[in-house]
Amino acid sequence: MQNNRLTFMERLSERLTSVEAILKKLDPIESLLERIALLEKNIYTTKQVFTFQEACMYIGISESMLYKLTSGKEIPHYKPRGKMIYFAKEDLDEWLLQNYEPTVDEAARMANEAAATQPFFNQRRHGKRKKN
Repeated sequence: MQNNRLTFMERLSERLTSVEAILKKLDPIESLLERIALLEKNIYTTKQVFTFQEACMYIGISESMLYKLTSGKEIPHYKPRGKMIYFAKEDLDEWLLQNYEPTVDEAARMANEAAATQPFFNQRRHGKRKKN
């Protein structure tokens, strides 16, 4: 029985050693995966026309959402032969940057500028008129 325990412990130790060796070999693979991810990001900066899947990755939405946007003609796209959908990077960037939301400071500055140039008391009011 004692002999079986030693052999079991020895086998366990050998297995742990082999697992540790495999993990050491995986470290360079992790760095390679990081480099691949970086290269994929760089591809999007140099490419001018995206396929459907590349456009999904570039703007960060699901394929179903992009299909919905293209079918509703809410996002600019191209169909050169009527089937495959392509997107221009410049059009996607422009679409992403629409509907700008100003910061609180910008909104306050715009309101002050509008109040200074267009006083409220000179504007015509809508609604019920008061009788004198």
